[in-house]
Amino acid sequence: MVSHLQADFRLRARNRHMCFTYNDQIEPILRGFGLDHIARLGSMKIDWPLMTALVERWRRETHTFHLPIGEITPTLEDVCYLLGLPVDGDPIVGVTDDNWSQAVVDVFGEDDWDTFAKPPGTYHLNVEWLRKLFVPENQANNMDVGPVLPPNSPPEVVRRYAIAFMLDLFGSVMFPDHSGYVYSMFLPLIEDVDNPRQFSWATGLLAYLYRGLCNGSRRDSKEIAVPCLFLQIWVWTRFPIGRPHATYFENGLGQRPFGVRWVGEHHFGDVPRGSVAAYRRQFEELRQAEVNWTPYNDIEEELPELCRAPNNKELFFYEGPLIWFWIVEGYTTQRVMRQFKKNQIVPPPLLPVSDAMHGIRHSSLSNDDWEEVHADSIATWDARTQHIVVNDDPFDNKRWNQYMAWFNKHGMRTVFWRA
Repeated sequence: MVSHLQADFRLRARNRHMCFTYNDQIEPILRGFGLDHIARLGSMKIDWPLMTALVERWRRETHTFHLPIGEITPTLEDVCYLLGLPVDGDPIVGVTDDNWSQAVVDVFGEDDWDTFAKPPGTYHLNVEWLRKLFVPENQANNMDVGPVLPPNSPPEVVRRYAIAFMLDLFGSVMFPDHSGYVYSMFLPLIEDVDNPRQFSWATGLLAYLYRGLCNGSRRDSKEIAVPCLFLQIWVWTRFPIGRPHATYFENGLGQRPFGVRWVGEHHFGDVPRGSVAAYRRQFEELRQAEVNWTPYNDIEEELPELCRAPNNKELFFYEGPLIWFWIVEGYTTQRVMRQFKKNQIVPPPLLPVSDAMHGIRHSSLSNDDWEEVHADSIATWDARTQHIVVNDDPFDNKRWNQYMAWFNKHGMRTVFWRA
């Protein structure tokens, strides 16, 4: 059994870069779904030794990283501000094990089912099949030729390209899995581009991240399925560990998400990088003053309008279930109130979701209509404004010391990877 506790162990993932490229012709469609900002972020090389050293510190019972400085975690604020994804909206839920052949035919006008399904899971769609729909026929087998949307394309071609782009975005950036395929089960959510539904992409991504971290932090895990782009941007935003020099924009972010500072070409200079052991040591020696607890101070006016919208900002303090198809994960900011310049409750409350919900997998139940299975969790989210944590108590260092005294007794300050 490969264990995280081996000194040279390194997590890996079969994540991939996007096949489809952004095109201005699809921008109105992406904007309608609230995906225009993340679509333009780009990609980056993932530092897997850094990811491994971080994931070891995840605790599934609290949904926080346990470090010498206390607890810290990615929140809805982070997803919204770093990626420009909306928090308010419908949950990401629907049917998975359906026969998607007709839906694919309706959207893309092709019926060669055997070439694009991944048996036996019919909710997987081969991105290579999607690529071939948008390359010249004589270049279809040339893997170096990517999908192309010609200038002034007809509306129906733009629509198909936009839907294919979104499926690729989901399968590579937002919700990557171990298969490297994309999810056809998203088609009912995005096929009506003229009347786009407003989804809470931020809660879906965070639910997917939490589940991936819970699975990836198990001792016997060799791979991890998480939105790696977001997690690495989050790590660099919060910690001075393996972090390149951020890109600064002379005129501010220009209504772009905070994550643009970390994508593109990286300049590390004399920043120490390298092995899992080196990163473990840096996390072990991390001090309070080195953590960027509130990285978004004084930049809100530079962010996209949706990030500043009151309905989104209020939901940063939501407490309840996060939903993504079969995944339901608990969310509360009450364990990490310092990230919001608020005083920390001692002891922090436990997660607002049962262990039974946490154990549900795609194959757990015969009923694959997750809107029905998760009706209670969806009802909580539908009443989300009634589940907002109120804390008007500003951060106080003396009371933080009380929290740290509690954490030093009950938290996991150290990872005993030599054990």
